[in-house]
Amino acid sequence: MAHLSGIPAVVTSFDKLAGQDIDTVYIAVPNHLHYEYTMQALEAGLHVIVEKPVAATAAQAERMAARARDKGKYLLEAVTVSTLPGFEKIRDWLPRIGQVKSVSCQYLQYSRRYDAFCRGEILPVFDPVKAGGALMDLNTYNLHFVLNLFGKPEDVHYFAIVENSIDTGGTVVMSYPGFQAVCMAAKTCSGPSQCIIAGTQGTITTSQAANTIGKVSLQLQNGQKETFEPAEESRVIPEFERFMEIIDGHKQQEAEDWLAVSLAVSGIHTQSRKQNDIVFPADGD
Repeated sequence: MAHLSGIPAVVTSFDKLAGQDIDTVYIAVPNHLHYEYTMQALEAGLHVIVEKPVAATAAQAERMAARARDKGKYLLEAVTVSTLPGFEKIRDWLPRIGQVKSVSCQYLQYSRRYDAFCRGEILPVFDPVKAGGALMDLNTYNLHFVLNLFGKPEDVHYFAIVENSIDTGGTVVMSYPGFQAVCMAAKTCSGPSQCIIAGTQGTITTSQAANTIGKVSLQLQNGQKETFEPAEESRVIPEFERFMEIIDGHKQQEAEDWLAVSLAVSGIHTQSRKQNDIVFPADGD
């Protein structure tokens, strides 16, 4: 990834960026604009790191992936979950808890924007026109947590709390062989936020929500206990270190694996919204 020295503070097109010895752009705009800006950047010959969710719809995400492959560029969704040290420890511990029987992820975070929403002032995070909602925000982290560990589910059902045509909270239930994964998120209340994986031989618990993980605890049926508490640092540091490794190291397969999870999560987003009649303008594309 190119250094930023000598790059002008303001540019007006991705083509101009590409001409400034830049190889990668980070797309951080409201959800409904991810597709448009990503496609422009890819067309200009740039690798793209796009904020979660990767796109408003699964169809958009698939088209973005196809364009990236056609252009020989990487498309990476900025989601911290799988790069966190605590998540790596969960991967290491997972075989020790036996056959997985239950997975739950809860992320409850009261949004100050909900006050405005209740007054009738619709900001992007609660705006269906801008691909908002709790599923596309907080529950995206939960979905990435589960899919990075267990792959695509066999079945998905979303039980949404819908207010003014958008989900302000809800629970995704995903079926896997032998267990279900429950992903709960809400932007209307605060409460404990953590992930729990329970198996026949023990349990793994995080102290924080899926986007930060926090301290990870292992409790085995034989009484053995272990904890792992990573050093304090910004949660985006390991994420961007991974991005640099992929892009600078030309790690095509790792990029494809990352993208595959993003596409699967996007598919769950779209399927879940349709189950609850939550419609985005992009659904008509």
